Amino acid sequence: MEMRLPSRESCLMFLPASRPQLADMLGVALSATCLVHCLFLPLLLLLAPALAGWIALPEGIHAAILLLALPAAFVAMRGGWRHHGRRAPALAAAAGLALLALGLAAHQGWLGLADREAGDRWLTSLGALTLAAAHLGNWRAQHR
Repeated sequence: MEMRLPSRESCLMFLPASRPQLADMLGVALSATCLVHCLFLPLLLLLAPALAGWIALPEGIHAAILLLALPAAFVAMRGGWRHHGRRAPALAAAAGLALLALGLAAHQGWLGLADREAGDRWLTSLGALTLAAAHLGNWRAQHR
């Protein structure tokens, strides 16, 4: 029995056709990364304290995710707006990015919240969900 590799065309059908679509996919992936970091990592650390030393993430992870999300959202929303002309996805993306930035500010203690960790978790989770919804809405609007 001969084993054949998939054709180039069959592999390419899973890749987006344009940069804005790729940016939307990247934006959704980054938003999912935020959610995993904010929701599941603390739960995992609560359930398994012995793993805390192995899963410790660098302090700059919040800033890094935000710095990756900004250009991905900009490219995706600009390309989407040029294609479909709808402002709602871009406004939702701006709100999501603002919430992510507020989450970073809460994490750093710049907001003066009594519970920095809870503020960080809530703001970042809401921001990630809002940004993911914006990317999905942008993607849907482009395919109507």
